[in-house]
Amino acid sequence: MLKNFWYACEFSSAVTTKLKQIEMLNQRFVIYRNSQGQVVALKDQCPHRGAALSLGWVEDDCIRCPYHGWKFQAGGKCIEIPANGPETPVPKKASVETYSVQEKYGFVWLFYGELPEAERHPLPTLPEYLFSTLHPVYHEGIEHANYARLIEANIDFAHVIAIHRKSFGQRIPINKTIEYKVEEDDWSAVATVTYDSLGNSKSLLNLFLGGRPRLKTRLSFYLPNLTLAEISIGRDDGFDIKFGILVAFLPIDDNTTCAKRVLYRNVLSLPWLDGLVRKLDYKLAHEDTVVVETLASQPMPKISEELHVAADCLDLAYRKLRQKYLAMGWGLKPDQSESDNSNGQPCLVSKNHALNARGIF
Repeated sequence: MLKNFWYACEFSSAVTTKLKQIEMLNQRFVIYRNSQGQVVALKDQCPHRGAALSLGWVEDDCIRCPYHGWKFQAGGKCIEIPANGPETPVPKKASVETYSVQEKYGFVWLFYGELPEAERHPLPTLPEYLFSTLHPVYHEGIEHANYARLIEANIDFAHVIAIHRKSFGQRIPINKTIEYKVEEDDWSAVATVTYDSLGNSKSLLNLFLGGRPRLKTRLSFYLPNLTLAEISIGRDDGFDIKFGILVAFLPIDDNTTCAKRVLYRNVLSLPWLDGLVRKLDYKLAHEDTVVVETLASQPMPKISEELHVAADCLDLAYRKLRQKYLAMGWGLKPDQSESDNSNGQPCLVSKNHALNARGIF
């Protein structure tokens, strides 16, 4: 798992004025919207007894702890302890770590790390047509597999004829070496493969599109946890069926991932069909998970520890970028649950600070 990145961690539509817990990076975060509609993110742990703040409630844009009612501002500072009288100063170390957040592309993004704001990489730039011309469907699920391994499966051109052989994989014509060019930068990479024909001209899809349609697949990843599959089925001179599959993989721990998925489409876009589309997308995603969760090594192994072929080029680009940032010290230990990566403005206290005798130590 990596630090010093913006993590797509929740659908914007799922964040309200009620407290919501996010499990990620072996930690728990609490997020909510204030009265101005802005998203607030804090560590989901009261500094008093360690209770989950997400079990509390929002009051005056602040969080009340569910255990003893301590009141914390959005910036993390405790401003009221009910067990103390109003004349008693609140201990300065009674604060909660806070995190910077942004909203874009229907997701809330949380920055986890210690980099100053000016040095943080920007949010990815995604194709505008996904959001302006295609109809979205949202769903999520818990997968018992490592998030990096699931990302690899999502950006793998060659796996469809095996993992998805009982769904759509049997219609993909694989009769030559899969070769493609990877375009990459410091945070992401993309590649495209085009197949001349989907075969079986008697299929309903072929009849609908006319002739033997070609399939174009464009796969991208964006560190630390986002993938995008853009799929176009049709003819160069006619109508194309377009799909986009945007997935945020939240690493809960080394062996558990929450996959938040958005499927975009330009066909059968009536809202009453969303349930059917959601079930289909889950079925296809689960075909990946069934295999990925059996991999001998769940945390991503070193490149030299496994075999590779030409079709693995995009996966290898992903591994190399991850290794680059791990070598820079941007990796998180599996058991790192005590965060020293707050990037908000929590209230700090000197070790020599003397608390009021009636305060809480």
